[in-house]
Amino acid sequence: MSAHPPTDRPLPYARFRHGEFACTVVSDGLLEMGPARDNFPAADPTEVDSLLTGHHLSPDRVRLNENILVVDTGSELVQFDTGVGTDPALGRGFFGPGTGHAVPALRAAGIDPTDIDVIALTHAHPDHAWGLVDPEGRPVYPNAVLAVHRAEFDHWTDLRRVDDAPDEHRKDHFRGAHKNLLPYAEEGRIRFVEDGDEVATGIRAVATPGHSPGHVVYTITSGGETIVCWGDLCHHQVLLLQRPDWAFQFDFHGPDATAQRRRIYELVDQGRHAVLGYHFPFPGLGHLRRDGDGYTWLPSELERALPAEVAAVTS
Repeated sequence: MSAHPPTDRPLPYARFRHGEFACTVVSDGLLEMGPARDNFPAADPTEVDSLLTGHHLSPDRVRLNENILVVDTGSELVQFDTGVGTDPALGRGFFGPGTGHAVPALRAAGIDPTDIDVIALTHAHPDHAWGLVDPEGRPVYPNAVLAVHRAEFDHWTDLRRVDDAPDEHRKDHFRGAHKNLLPYAEEGRIRFVEDGDEVATGIRAVATPGHSPGHVVYTITSGGETIVCWGDLCHHQVLLLQRPDWAFQFDFHGPDATAQRRRIYELVDQGRHAVLGYHFPFPGLGHLRRDGDGYTWLPSELERALPAEVAAVTS
C-alpha cells in the first residue's frame, strides 16, 4: 500500500438546484491580495490581523476566489461575470497564472461559451469583466447579450479618464473595460439594465452603486426561494461581513459602498435569502447570520453524486 495519498484536486465546478433552476459555479481561479491590512487603509491593522487569525486565516496572504455562477432557467443560460480573462497584458498577465480559468472550467462542466445567452455583469472591474474577449479582442461569448448598468458602461469605457487615473493599474481598468465591452456594443449585444429590470426569467437587477459607479447585484428567484448574486458588494467572508463599515481600497465611493453593503445584508437577512459570494470560499453559496453589528457566513452543504456502484443499488 502506498504511503503517499492521492493528490488530485477537486474539480473546478460545483452544481446545485435552486427551485426549478439548474445552477453551476465554475472557478476562474484565486486572486492573491497580499496582506489584508493594506486593503483596508482606515481600519486598525491590528484588528484586521486579529480577525483573520481568529478565523484560522493568514493575515499576510489573503486569497480571494472567483466564483462564476451559471444558471439554466430552462429557457436561457445566464452567466454572472467572466473572470480576468487570458490577455497577457490585461488580465492573467497582471493577476498571474492562478487566474483566467473560466473557459476551461466551463467546458469541464459541460458548458460551451457559445451556449451562453446572457452575461449579467455585476460591474466592469478586471476580475469580473475582462474574460469577455480573448487576447485578440474577439468575443468569448459570441451569442450572448451583455447586461450591464449604463453608468458602469459609460464610466469604464471612457478612455478620456485614463489620464486622471492615479497609477498604471487603475489606468488599465479603463483600457481593459473598453477592450472587453466595446465589441459587444459594436455588435448590438448590450442591454443596459436599471434597478428592478428583469434580465431573464426569475432574475432581476438591483442597483447598488458604491463599489463601482454602476454596480449591480442580481436576485435569482425560483420555487419561492431567492439567491442574491452580489459580485463585489462584499469581498471577504469575515472582514466585510463582521465589519461592514470598513472602507475597501478599491471602492469607488466608500460611503455609498458601505451603505449598499448594509442595505443588501439587511435584505438578505430579513428575506432569509441565500447568497452567491463571488470572492468567498468556493463555491460561494451560503447564508448570513446576524452577529452583533455584523454577520457570520454559513456555507451551504451541497449534495454529492453517488459512486456508480452505489447509484445502481439505490436506483
